[in-house]
Amino acid sequence: MMSICEDGIFMLSSHAATRMAQRGIRGAIVDFVLLHGTRVKAQRGCEEYILSGRAARHLEAAGYNGQTIAAAKKVRAIVDNNGTIVTCYHQRKGRSRPSNRKCHLRSSMHA
Repeated sequence: MMSICEDGIFMLSSHAATRMAQRGIRGAIVDFVLLHGTRVKAQRGCEEYILSGRAARHLEAAGYNGQTIAAAKKVRAIVDNNGTIVTCYHQRKGRSRPSNRKCHLRSSMHA
């Protein structure tokens, strides 16, 4: 599966697809985070995409769907240096800082 954002096309790893299914994260929400979110450095050359409260307020003022924004604020996406979405997860309660999750770069994940 591919996701599209303003920076280009992301590939979805099988691990990320499995985790999205297990965690009930819709592809449209991940796409929203990739398109409108902020990139922050994660470990091992990966980037974590998050939708900040400030960005959410701007998007709501611009007329985007409030439910979509609320769902996207809770989701994090980890992308490796090849543009592959490595994993996605829900932000834990009380945690607004980026994750220190490790990005595992495996050649089998890249399509």
